[in-house]
Amino acid sequence: MALMEEEGGSANEMEKEFDSKLKVESNSSSSKSSNSNASLGSKSFAFRAPQENFSIQDFELEKIYGVGSYSKVVRAKKKDTGMIYAMKIMDKKFITKENKTSYVKLERIVLDQLDHPGVVRLFFTFQDSFSLYMGLESCDGGELFDQITRKGRLSEDDARFYAAEVVDALEYIHSMGLIHRDIKPENLLLTADGHIKIADFGSVKPMQGSRITVLPNAASDDKACTFVGTAAYVPPEVLNSSPATFGNDLWALGCTVYQMLAGTSPFKDASEWLIFQRIIARDIRFPDYFSEEARDLIDQLLDMDPSRRPGAGPGGYAILKNHSFFKGIDWANLREGTAPPTLALEPRGQSTPPGEDQDSSWNPSHVGDGSARTNDGNGGAASASEAVNVTRLASIDSFDSKWQQFLEPGESVLMISLVKKLQKLSSKKVQLILTNKPKLIYVDPAKLEIRGNIIWSDNPNELSVQVMSPSTFKICTPKKVLSFEDSKQRATQWKKAIESLQNL
Repeated sequence: MALMEEEGGSANEMEKEFDSKLKVESNSSSSKSSNSNASLGSKSFAFRAPQENFSIQDFELEKIYGVGSYSKVVRAKKKDTGMIYAMKIMDKKFITKENKTSYVKLERIVLDQLDHPGVVRLFFTFQDSFSLYMGLESCDGGELFDQITRKGRLSEDDARFYAAEVVDALEYIHSMGLIHRDIKPENLLLTADGHIKIADFGSVKPMQGSRITVLPNAASDDKACTFVGTAAYVPPEVLNSSPATFGNDLWALGCTVYQMLAGTSPFKDASEWLIFQRIIARDIRFPDYFSEEARDLIDQLLDMDPSRRPGAGPGGYAILKNHSFFKGIDWANLREGTAPPTLALEPRGQSTPPGEDQDSSWNPSHVGDGSARTNDGNGGAASASEAVNVTRLASIDSFDSKWQQFLEPGESVLMISLVKKLQKLSSKKVQLILTNKPKLIYVDPAKLEIRGNIIWSDNPNELSVQVMSPSTFKICTPKKVLSFEDSKQRATQWKKAIESLQNL
């Protein structure tokens, strides 16, 4: 409980810091215009999506849509209206520590101003002592990545439909002077009726002359060549530290079309380093079943020169839309003309019936300022308090859909890190995962295979953690001792997370 008290004592200071950094006046004063050279399009600004005085207790939190480096996106129902949102919950402490405040603010401002059926809409924001919240449009069809996974690969007709909707949305985003910089199947969401919406603008880059109002303290990195995005979709020019261009997104589009048709990304390999080598060498292998039109489109989008990619050259998006792969697409009635592909549902047994708790770790007692407590009449409040402690300790490092396969229905991740498993003469990177079951496993991140299942016990004589340094720790069981190194120095967090679960 010492950690909780320490966090509580600094909560007011943390909140004041965020208030000062995140506050945006509805009507900018004339003095702001004097700083116009410091921002892109700095001018009078009022939020379309209001900053509300909501509390997380106003919502019923349901299943987790996804997890990022400092956030979780959860299905949330507003108790008084019944409206469903995708609630993005961001950890203030992590954002401050990693200097991500400007990125968070930029994403909020950009989403507030974008208005297109192919872009996820922001409805409101609010905050409390520990978290920032964005109430986003809920896309109950899930990720495009899930459809590819469930179907193995998509038919060319289905891939054409989805690709066309992405092209339509990208044309709009680029026309606003923005580069998304993280286009991939996980960030392409589907509505309940099967239409594509682009999400996650956490890496967005406004270009000079952007039509988006960007305030001085809400700017992304100063260097447009800064590495962002996901390894398998990063264009070669970014690896060579060239400035960002609209062509970056078009390269990622080419990778995405390939993945829809093949079931895997074009540069997939055993490690990021090997992926980057294949990208730089433009090592692309087309399956025999790709049509000539699909092969040609992908080949052009994966041109090593970003200015030659269709959509980025002098002819603009007209060149891309007129490609033979998109023959038959009615661009003027794109979202009204053709019926979307049928969605493949979750395999039976992996989903929870509507109305039931789909993730036992997600309820108002486990997020925000922890002000809500459950009470079962037998000390339930103390147990909830301990559960809050575990959740706050949780590392959500690079959690995405691929780790979901190792969870059972209703099981959720409390802590996850890419660590080194240390042996006498060698070390190997593994994904160490702690769940609320409780379960403690480590997974080969390249082959996505479980390499070890550490037998759980609430008895500290049968399962204990020894911290050797800020980064190294040992997990001890009667039969063996496993040594791990966490490069982000979370050895103590692992110890406290495991011990907190044992004490529940």
